[in-house]
Amino acid sequence: MGGRNAGGVLVWLVLAGVLGSCASAPRSTPPPDTGGSDTATGGSEAPSGNTGPAVGLSQREREVFYHLPQGNEHLWLAVLRALPSRDMLEGRVAGFQAFLDAPERFGFLPDPDHPEGLPVGVAYVPISERQPVARVGINCAACHVGEFHHRGARVRVDGAPGLLSLDDFNREAVEVMSRTLADQTQLLGFLERLSTQLPTQTREGGLQAAYPDTDLTPDGNSSAREKLEAEVEWYCAQGPGVCAPPKLGPEPERGREFDQQLSQYIHELSRKQVRTVPDAIRVLRGHLLYFMRLGRLKFGAYAGPGRVDAFGVARGVLFGPEAAGVLAAPVSLPCLWEFQTSPWLHWDGNTNSMMERNIGQALGMGATVDLRTFESSILPRNLAELERLSQKIVTPPWPEDLFGPLDAARVERGRELFARNCEGCHGKGGPSVIPLEQVGTDGNRARSFAAKVGDLEFPAALQDVLARVKQRACAREGLDDAEVRRLEPGIIYWRAPVGYVSRRLTGIWATAPYLHNGSVPTLWDLLLPVSARPSRFAVGQQDYDPEKVGYFTEVSGKPRFIFDVSMPGNGNGGHEYGTDLSDEEKRDLLEYMKSL
Repeated sequence: MGGRNAGGVLVWLVLAGVLGSCASAPRSTPPPDTGGSDTATGGSEAPSGNTGPAVGLSQREREVFYHLPQGNEHLWLAVLRALPSRDMLEGRVAGFQAFLDAPERFGFLPDPDHPEGLPVGVAYVPISERQPVARVGINCAACHVGEFHHRGARVRVDGAPGLLSLDDFNREAVEVMSRTLADQTQLLGFLERLSTQLPTQTREGGLQAAYPDTDLTPDGNSSAREKLEAEVEWYCAQGPGVCAPPKLGPEPERGREFDQQLSQYIHELSRKQVRTVPDAIRVLRGHLLYFMRLGRLKFGAYAGPGRVDAFGVARGVLFGPEAAGVLAAPVSLPCLWEFQTSPWLHWDGNTNSMMERNIGQALGMGATVDLRTFESSILPRNLAELERLSQKIVTPPWPEDLFGPLDAARVERGRELFARNCEGCHGKGGPSVIPLEQVGTDGNRARSFAAKVGDLEFPAALQDVLARVKQRACAREGLDDAEVRRLEPGIIYWRAPVGYVSRRLTGIWATAPYLHNGSVPTLWDLLLPVSARPSRFAVGQQDYDPEKVGYFTEVSGKPRFIFDVSMPGNGNGGHEYGTDLSDEEKRDLLEYMKSL
């Protein structure tokens, strides 16, 4: 495949959720469902903090969906708990706050039922004979579980798009790791905290047990802490780049050097134990390398909560930064219900392959692949299980106990309006691709996927990689051809239609903001002419507006993110349907759409 980026052994495609379900762990097949609550139809949560039932999955299935690993669990839980948060480094919180504390600031949802206290969508690989330290990664639930707040209560919906900002997560990780390495006082604190977070077999006895090959035994007037400080000073003085944050520039040579360092780190990480202070510093530096892996790509638009530019990143990582250009095609995270009824996936209907999409998603969340051999850390059996669970998720009904009952008369009037104004594209006839010139919405996403890589068609080039990775992963796990065909029958296609798919609008109340790029905050705003739609609005808060059908855009305090429609890929034009309806007719139409 000419033009492939072969500078390093391993490549990380941060496709971040849009490509589908996820999975990896020492255990490639999750334990069977032993029962639990019956399939739920929705629920709300009181301010006490006890989340009500989500839609479609039993409680046992939900925990698997929320935390099943998918092959990208390279991060040490001990490191993330010993690392300070940005707020701590800047003095905005009293005492110590770990990077992994208060994950809601990134858009993660809490899961009080997880034994390690990890939020929804953080996969967990525990300590085992083969695995010396507990590891974590991000799985599909981080992007595909939503929560909606209203008047002190809330409802959580499996399969709804979440408001996770991977940009915020990655940026803060790079910042706090860089600042910790650059400041010996912060580095010393990190090493001490790490000693309390390391596995039990090395933790007992304090610093000496945490770093058994380092002489930290107190003698004379020297304390263990002073010896630890001296060890840090000595090691960091061995060379200019020993403790300093790694540098990454646009030059190809610098990129190859970076890839080689990251490849070595990933190779060693699964079998490494901390025995010396230099070990611990190298582990921290390796984590920083992992989070810096996208540093050569240029982003023209900040995605913000609930959006990613998945295929743009894939293009840049696979074929080099020059092939990607400036990434400016972020799209909203899709909902999962009923997607299995559609022959084409993603906003532009670019593939019919759930399995290859899921492999791409797992790679996107940090699973590794060697582009010389196409060996990867992906576990296809886990992917298949997560796919099975995703297909059990059903359309969430309008939560009347939280948002109020539907007006039956309005629903009936709205049904007629929907038939006249919307059903032609969004009816039961099945999804179809609407050309850009017809729908008129922002074209960056559709055009970017269609752009060639040199002389190569991007869909064909991407399929080549994913198919090879799939073949090697299935062979490694002992999946024969018959089982692979059972998981994915038929001929696989990747294509670039240069348009967007018009799907059925079931559960649309739970999928704000609207259009493929999230450029319209509510359904009410979508029924306005483009000139009257909001041009700047807050995104990331979970307070829901049942009247306009979407999130409130006015917030008290500093918003997580301001969406600006003037930025590349953020255009809110097009789809000007129903704009000539009266306000009463629009309310009737929205009431019916709530019922879908």
